[in-house]
Amino acid sequence: MATEARPRDRRSVDTKHSEHTPSATDSASAAEGSAPVLAAAPAPPPPAPRTASSFLMQNIDMGQTLWQLLSYCFLTGFTCGPTFLACYVWAGFQTGNLVQCGLAVARLFGSNDLTFHKADQQALTSLLSFLVGTSVGRIGDKVGPKRRWWIMVATFIMALETMAAALCAHYSGEESIAQYRTEGSWRSATGMAALGFASAALGLQGIVSKVHNSRLTSQLGTTVVLTTVWVELVNDPALFARRLVKTRDHRVLGVFFTFLGGMCSAGLVWGSSSAVAFGVGAGLRIISMLSWLLVPGEKPK
Repeated sequence: MATEARPRDRRSVDTKHSEHTPSATDSASAAEGSAPVLAAAPAPPPPAPRTASSFLMQNIDMGQTLWQLLSYCFLTGFTCGPTFLACYVWAGFQTGNLVQCGLAVARLFGSNDLTFHKADQQALTSLLSFLVGTSVGRIGDKVGPKRRWWIMVATFIMALETMAAALCAHYSGEESIAQYRTEGSWRSATGMAALGFASAALGLQGIVSKVHNSRLTSQLGTTVVLTTVWVELVNDPALFARRLVKTRDHRVLGVFFTFLGGMCSAGLVWGSSSAVAFGVGAGLRIISMLSWLLVPGEKPK
């Protein structure tokens, strides 16, 4: 009897011990309850909705503007054509106009001719108007030269200046094509205003295009003066390479589009008048302005 009671007592003792001894699961639960709970990381805020104002305020991707700059090259030839046919002055190429003004000053000391020839007046008008037009680009330095809205506004100003040139050429009542080089057209104040507005438009175009070239994403310079483009094209190491070469091909396209623009505007002048050519040029600049909406925005670094 005594022998049978021992195991029963031992089981009862084990039962009591198990009741007071915490299990591993209970210990883990207690540890979890006593440990501080870490707060979950806040979710990132949702991206701001894309509005029209934010789209216009963003910087454009300078590496995606080839066709917009080629349209500028086309408009360079398109704008210079009527001015040269009327008075033998290139509205965008101011090196020659500056030298011509120097020759006019030299004439005062080398001859008895003290008159300010009309051709020299036209060259000076084009030069000063070009400088006034390109100075508008200083606004871009203040607001951001890569802002989409600024480039579009600048292109719209070019369109207004081209339209003003068309109106002045029309109301001047003068011939669109000069018969002799020494007797150029646009000799009146209204005709010279047409030359001035055309030069101002190309001046603003030059500084807007220069922003792209300064970031080494364009091979077209200012899209106005192609002298540098010619020099770099002829000396390109890959000039005769039988493959696609960005530095060479983009310059070739710029030269071709400038040539094409001059040819098209000359056709309009001979078929109609310089006023019509400038009017078409103003419409093309409006299309050029809208094309900047297609350029993607600059990617964040």
